[in-house]
Amino acid sequence: MNFRRLCLSALSAMLMLISPALPQQAGRVALVIGNNNYPDASTPLPSTIRDARALAEELRRSEFDVDLKENVGKADMQRAIDAFTGKIRNGTATLFYFSGYGIQVARQTYLLPVNAQVWTEADVRRDGISVDALLADMHRKGAKVKIIILDAAQRNPFERRFRPSAEGLAPLDAPEGTLALYSVAPGKVIADSTGANSPFVSELIKELRSPNLTAEEVFNRTRIGVSRASNNEQVPWVASSLTEEFYFGTPRTVATAPAPAPAPALAPTPAPAPTPPPSVSLAPSAAPAPAPCRHLWSRPFRRSLLRLRLRPNSARPTPNPAIHFAIASTVLSLWCCLPVLSTWVPHRNTRIPYTA
Repeated sequence: MNFRRLCLSALSAMLMLISPALPQQAGRVALVIGNNNYPDASTPLPSTIRDARALAEELRRSEFDVDLKENVGKADMQRAIDAFTGKIRNGTATLFYFSGYGIQVARQTYLLPVNAQVWTEADVRRDGISVDALLADMHRKGAKVKIIILDAAQRNPFERRFRPSAEGLAPLDAPEGTLALYSVAPGKVIADSTGANSPFVSELIKELRSPNLTAEEVFNRTRIGVSRASNNEQVPWVASSLTEEFYFGTPRTVATAPAPAPAPALAPTPAPAPTPPPSVSLAPSAAPAPAPCRHLWSRPFRRSLLRLRLRPNSARPTPNPAIHFAIASTVLSLWCCLPVLSTWVPHRNTRIPYTA
């Protein structure tokens, strides 16, 4: 038993040692801050807290791990930001939202906590939170998608203390993989809203609930909706350096028709064999067997010979040696030419008319 307990203890210790080194799955984290109760302001911002709560709830539906903070001072705001960046891993999708007062100094935007004491630009740098520094920290921690949403361009009670007019927020120097949405274009300010939620957040939440929209499409549609609702008095500003599409909800699925089954491969039809040209035989065709030259020994011919033999001596003409020699020569010649003549003699059934 003691040996078994010792093994289990050793195994537990090893798991505790290696667990921090195990890679954690990238997820979605968000920090939502709403500040409306500034002591130096005559009245609280009317819709800031309600906007922050509504957006936090909507982001939770989109599977974000949301940390919601309300009316935080400088120390609490910095701790919330440190906890937010501490959740970032390689590939994490991050979102930061702030609603309250913001001021730009030296072309950088600073977000003010509720306990900020601002009389000069140096006070803004001291008490404010730099958006550029926060974005750089998110990028350094390995966030794949960095979304910044700022509703902080209201007229504030601090800026008129050290400059003649409000300058709004500064453009964002966004690193790769950043998507930013301002409630109004840089350098401009807007009046406080009077409704339960600001037109900016109302349009944003409506577009977040629209299916099959990328984050860029959501922000662009929000800009169009707010500008229409305000008769172009408030035109939000969108900046993007995303390198791939990001969806708050379920990514769109393109319905594709099933691919038709491939047709069965047809066996190749053999090419017809070329018809050989009719062979022309140069050899002489076999001639039919030569028929015997019966016409030479036909019955009339033989009868003529018999008549000559059977004639009495008195009736026989006087022999003439020259005629005999000519007849003998002719017979001998015909006999010698008989094989040749047999090749062109007509068929045996064809009779040559005999003329005596």
